[in-house]
Amino acid sequence: MTNSKLIMEKEKEITRLVPKGLKRWRRYSDFFAYPEDRELEELRIVHSLKASLEVTNVAFFDQPSTRGRGNDPPDCEALLFDGRRLGVEVTELVDPEAIMAYKNGVLTQWAEWDEDKLINSITRRLKAKDTAKNIKGGPYDTYMVLIHTDEPILNFDYTFPILSDHTFRYYSVIDRAFLLMSYDSKYRCCPYIELNIEN
Repeated sequence: MTNSKLIMEKEKEITRLVPKGLKRWRRYSDFFAYPEDRELEELRIVHSLKASLEVTNVAFFDQPSTRGRGNDPPDCEALLFDGRRLGVEVTELVDPEAIMAYKNGVLTQWAEWDEDKLINSITRRLKAKDTAKNIKGGPYDTYMVLIHTDEPILNFDYTFPILSDHTFRYYSVIDRAFLLMSYDSKYRCCPYIELNIEN
């Protein structure tokens, strides 16, 4: 299949997944963006991970719901299959300079992501979310951080070889963490990688 056909197929699938009337707000790396309702955006991201876990037959939670503004973190909660509680904190991995360049009319500039930048950026996101004193609504039997990205270069085929061999240091609150990428027609879902967290 040619690149143009692949792009057309992806656009068709995205159109099917995204509600009509959705205004795209920044146009760079915004597959998951839903600026009309931040809480709904976070919940949709959790549902996207759930759907992808189901595609790969490793789902482990159900009934995700938003906790609402002022009741976060975590942004969402769900039930593990054994009935225990799961807290889910949602955060984004994006290059802010690339967003600003796009807003300033530079439409062809994609952020560069080498191995060090990717690992260091994920480490910063995890560290920022690993603060026990901020957590509300607990205790949670499992606390998960869900990092989503639509950076053009950060597809599954690029990120998996880097992240599959890397172990992130011990965190006091975070039990599990995932990197969720935007829809990829090759995998027919939003691909994800469970990050290796040191216990």
